[in-house]
Amino acid sequence: MKTFNFLPIFATILLTSCEKKLTIDLASDADRPVLNVLMNENAPLKARFTLSGRLADGESFKDPANAETRLYENDVFKESLKPQTIDGKKYYVSTIGVLKDKKYSITATAPGFNLVEGSDIIPDINTIEINNQAVIESNSDQYKFKFNFLLKNTSKEKQYYRFRILYEENNSGKTIKKAPFYIRPVNTSDIFGSGNSSKKEWFVEKAQPAGETIFYAFSTDDNPASKKRYIEVTLFTETSYKYLKSVAKAEDSRNSPFAEKVIIHSNIQNGLGIVGGLSAKEFPIPNP
Repeated sequence: MKTFNFLPIFATILLTSCEKKLTIDLASDADRPVLNVLMNENAPLKARFTLSGRLADGESFKDPANAETRLYENDVFKESLKPQTIDGKKYYVSTIGVLKDKKYSITATAPGFNLVEGSDIIPDINTIEINNQAVIESNSDQYKFKFNFLLKNTSKEKQYYRFRILYEENNSGKTIKKAPFYIRPVNTSDIFGSGNSSKKEWFVEKAQPAGETIFYAFSTDDNPASKKRYIEVTLFTETSYKYLKSVAKAEDSRNSPFAEKVIIHSNIQNGLGIVGGLSAKEFPIPNP
């Protein structure tokens, strides 16, 4: 049976934590502890504590037996996270939401392993301004719609972003559901991986300096019936940005025989993974 060395990784798709497998070089006998949690402002934490290792097709990551995880806010103990099974996987979940501008630390222990720990802050999404957002419709073969906007970093620190363009799906239910366009950047070097490919999300290539305003534009070939559209901006800490950008780079190069090895960023002591903070906000796009 063919096996590979895998590392569990998290990615923010639709602002939920979804787990993927990523092939890496590990010693054949190395079950290393992996702690993953992406912390979203005002939301409870869902931490995943597993072991890296060699997996055959259809196998899942091992959960350390008798594990305990704890949450600290500004270095003060808040609570022990409670184990829950979500979509067939074991998570450790908080009862409280995390708050902006506070530092949160997660520790995890299990018999036979050293204490693993990671920490990060929750960034303040209110330190960005979106102006002059517009949608331009086209009958050309190049695109169906183009979305333009100005983003100003009003904070005193450099900032890292991810962009999505959303539209409201037509459904008969009472809950409004939004779906992302497949978009591509237009004439900009400020977006990581700029090119002709269309994706649901794009990261900035580098941090936007404090006080600076940058023009961003994306085009799409999608043409949903809905006219209610939004710019979604996710603000990352430097830690979570480096992690998610390295994951995106690894995903982009997965099937390329010429790609260089990608190192997945980690901030976990005595293990692998990420404890990273983020915040997100949607900005309506006026109809022309």
